Amino acid sequence: MNDTTLRAKYAYRFRIHDSNGDGLVDSRDIVRRAEELLAGLAEPPESARAAAVVRGAQLYWQGVAKLAGIDEDGQLTEAAFVEALVRANVTGTIADVVRPSVEAHIALVDRDGDGVVSLAEFARSQQVLGMTAEAAHDAFAALDREGDGSLTVDEWQQAVMDFYTTTDPAAPGNLVLGLRS
Repeated sequence: MNDTTLRAKYAYRFRIHDSNGDGLVDSRDIVRRAEELLAGLAEPPESARAAAVVRGAQLYWQGVAKLAGIDEDGQLTEAAFVEALVRANVTGTIADVVRPSVEAHIALVDRDGDGVVSLAEFARSQQVLGMTAEAAHDAFAALDREGDGSLTVDEWQQAVMDFYTTTDPAAPGNLVLGLRS
């Protein structure tokens, strides 16, 4: 494992998660990002999809907090956050930490539930979270390997997992999570 590359990617995620810019990440930061996605996609807060997105964010935080050895209501510095994700990668539990949040996010974006995400659906969700339209289109193109104008849920999930596990600077998952090489 190229520790330096993954650490840099995890530090990048920390900065994205630090929604209030205080140099610390806690459960409120993680849930706040989920709520921004829901609001940006006009998802009613009482819907099952909204509940799943918030729950996915909470499970993500619980996994990171556990790996960092803190209570769920604690806070993490960038260094502690990075170490927790490194630990998850080394122990093979990274998918357990990341997958619930990713699955809920994708289910929200796949508005008709057909297991396929269109460019419009993908771009809208990425832009809500701060990605430019150009970056969203580039990420989609990198994932749409068949060139058919759609992504399967599995393609998107795999790309996100690649972000967290591969040191390949050209991995499509880097683009999905907003990291340009």
